[in-house]
Amino acid sequence: MKIWHIFDLDGTLVDSMPYFRRGILQVLDDDGIPYGPDMADILTPLGYTKSAQLYQTMGVAGTVEEIVGRIQTNLHHQYAHNITLKSGVNDYLRKLKAEGCGLCVLTASPHLVTDVCLQHNGVYDLFDHVWSVEDYGMSKGETIIYDTVTERLGCDKADIRFYDDNLSACTTAVKAGWYTIAVNDGQNEELTQQLKAAAHDYVADFADWV
Repeated sequence: MKIWHIFDLDGTLVDSMPYFRRGILQVLDDDGIPYGPDMADILTPLGYTKSAQLYQTMGVAGTVEEIVGRIQTNLHHQYAHNITLKSGVNDYLRKLKAEGCGLCVLTASPHLVTDVCLQHNGVYDLFDHVWSVEDYGMSKGETIIYDTVTERLGCDKADIRFYDDNLSACTTAVKAGWYTIAVNDGQNEELTQQLKAAAHDYVADFADWV
């Protein structure tokens, strides 16, 4: 049976989290709406639509589509031109591909930024499937998305390896029955230890896995 390796994008495959945090939080900053220090971590697994819905409850004016448009405008140029792969990622993906593994992306970012980012980094064609949570209308904080992806791939959960840097996503994927590998993205020591405890394995640097 083919082994499927499913990767988050932001903070896992690419060094995008500083750009993501600034871009998505810029909406709140522009509107003068206060938020806590963990807001970016809360938003990371949600996707743009559910983030926009949360923003509405916080007082951001406009439709969900309008708020999503603001986020996308803030971020598109960075993903298309400036955001790069993390250390060892290119070689690791090509190693897995050469071994006959299936490769997928499952990200909270929409195709508008995900696809151009993978394309300008030269790895888009390595993936069998590139999925945004927007394709499913779910977030990575819900176990149902992992069940749905498993069904779509037509495989057993035991045939999946999932990589993510977000604690909520890792915890939920484990709960859903996926073999989960937490990824270092410069988290503080406390969060790093939580990720290691939540997941089955941990990537400090993909260069070490090649």
